[in-house]
Amino acid sequence: MSESPAEAVPERTLILTKSEYLEGFNRLLGLARRELRIFDPDLSELDMNSTRRIETLTRFLRANRTHLVHVAVHDIDHITQRCPRLIALMGSYTAGIRISQTKGDAAKVQDCFVLADDVHLLRRPVTTQPRGVLVMNDPKECQPMRERFEEIWESAEPAVSVNTTGL
Repeated sequence: MSESPAEAVPERTLILTKSEYLEGFNRLLGLARRELRIFDPDLSELDMNSTRRIETLTRFLRANRTHLVHVAVHDIDHITQRCPRLIALMGSYTAGIRISQTKGDAAKVQDCFVLADDVHLLRRPVTTQPRGVLVMNDPKECQPMRERFEEIWESAEPAVSVNTTGL
């Protein structure tokens, strides 16, 4: 019998490389049951246009219409120019996935993190550095990051649309 989240033992794993960060992201995607909150400079290091990534996100969103993916980024260029699959996914799940761009003080923040269901966390304190941590089954450690994400989200503006203009 599997443990419920309340019974699960908290785990911390030190992340030393950017490839380990990507592996941690893959792991969090597999653990998410209700929501994903992603704060990243531009999503360029998270492989967000790969077929595998889109299939995983599609399964997550399809499982329940209340599932959410909220993404806050500093720069949307990578998404709009190099992630057509992610934009198409947004078109299929307009209520489930939202991407916003940071403004004001939030646009100066230098870390990045992914929060899954308020119990799992992947974080690099400085985006340009590979070191970080993967925290599993620890709602206490995740709570301040949830609050921080909400502050960032409130100051961000919707920035990526599934509608295209021009030719």
